[in-house]
Amino acid sequence: MRVILTLSAAKGKDLKLRNLRSFAVCAAQDDTLPMISHAQHFLEAHGIRGPLLVAVSGGPDSTALLMALAEIGMPTVAAHVNHRLRGRESDEDEAFVRELCQRLGIPLRVADGTLDPQNIRRHGVEAAARDVRHVRLQEIRSEVGATHIATAHQKNDQAETILMRLMTGGGLAALRGIHPMRADGVIRPLLEVTRADIESFLRERGVSARVDRSNADPRFLRNRIRRVLAEFDDEVIDSLAAIARQAREQWDVLERVLDDADTSTKTENETRFQSFPAGAWLRRALLYRHIRRLDPHCRDISSADLERIAGELPSLKRVSITANLELLRRGEEWILRRKPTRAAEFEIELRPNETVEVCGLRVRVSQVLSREDGEGSPTPRGSLAPLGTFELPKNSEPKFTIRNRRQGDRFQPLGMSHEKKLKDFLIDRKIPIEARDRIPLLVWRGKIVCVTGVEISEAFKVTDGSGDLYEVAIEDTSQEGLQRETDRPANQ
Repeated sequence: MRVILTLSAAKGKDLKLRNLRSFAVCAAQDDTLPMISHAQHFLEAHGIRGPLLVAVSGGPDSTALLMALAEIGMPTVAAHVNHRLRGRESDEDEAFVRELCQRLGIPLRVADGTLDPQNIRRHGVEAAARDVRHVRLQEIRSEVGATHIATAHQKNDQAETILMRLMTGGGLAALRGIHPMRADGVIRPLLEVTRADIESFLRERGVSARVDRSNADPRFLRNRIRRVLAEFDDEVIDSLAAIARQAREQWDVLERVLDDADTSTKTENETRFQSFPAGAWLRRALLYRHIRRLDPHCRDISSADLERIAGELPSLKRVSITANLELLRRGEEWILRRKPTRAAEFEIELRPNETVEVCGLRVRVSQVLSREDGEGSPTPRGSLAPLGTFELPKNSEPKFTIRNRRQGDRFQPLGMSHEKKLKDFLIDRKIPIEARDRIPLLVWRGKIVCVTGVEISEAFKVTDGSGDLYEVAIEDTSQEGLQRETDRPANQ
């Protein structure tokens, strides 16, 4: 006895399912038992009882995964994310999945996966789609209360991934390939199943799944590798997949060594290294760990790149690491960070005893009631720089503006008899170019009173006259802070 399931949603034909209740019996009688047994063994080995959220694109792999879980009897909910990248074909994929789930009696959630053009430019179509898909699946998982998200990655996918990593570099960490289970609840029950097994499984059940034409597009590296691997037998696929298993087994030990050697401090946007271990391979491994943490989509860092960068650390000043990351030297630290983007223009009115927050800095101006109050004022803990005291003409209206620099700005540094271009002043003070647009300027009647965190203007310094005194305080509210980028080079 064999189950016959004919799917042709794209052509508008009826989907027919005979003897759905006999799936388990049929699985035991046909020659596709290895796929069922692999999936069942995976679930049992990891104590997974569901319910599972199954990501279903409509392609052969995800179609087979959903059907196999139905045969096993695993409680499942299907999820389909429509990226709308292929117009009518994408809608036909969705229709196919809807009909499949209806005939299998499996609940389905469909989510809009439209991509952000900016993310496509930054990371590429594949990575941008993967990010959106991951977010949508996690949202649905929370809504339906699924224990895990099951995706249909299989052994051929693993072999392709390993060959790609061998070509692009990354060391042992990269050779771990596709993980069977991830910390975020994503599982791959078919990772020990070959593409041939899946095709046989569907063929035995009379199922013709959807075909994504972009999988044959030679512009994508994976597609070119898939074409090459198709010329080899299953032993080659098994050998490549075995590399991933062995790398994961060895990585647990090596990661403990890395943890002991990693003395860096980390924030969302950067890693600061105070030192690097003596071993060259450890330096490369630490760099790769944090490159992947800060730029998980990077595909433009090779083993040769890591070896070169690790060797240049003692003399390094600044180097681009990936399209999104750079590594630079600041005093005794190396800073691996996301490349800064130019700050948008800002302009905010400020009066005494008010506080504004811009670019990760909190700025406050307060009136000093007597000259004694303005002398020797302590710097509050956590502030970026000592408080600066300045003077306005007596009884002047204390109406200030906080803004960042503009074209043509001029500033009179302390001790100078004339103004100079603000740009030249910032260069003289060795303010990094990426920090200059973030520095709040305190402005009064069109004149720059203070480059906050750097210097008070000569024109507004405290004199022996009878003017009104004010104090400007700045405090870091960000994780990285402006002070760390501006003051260190000037003080060293």
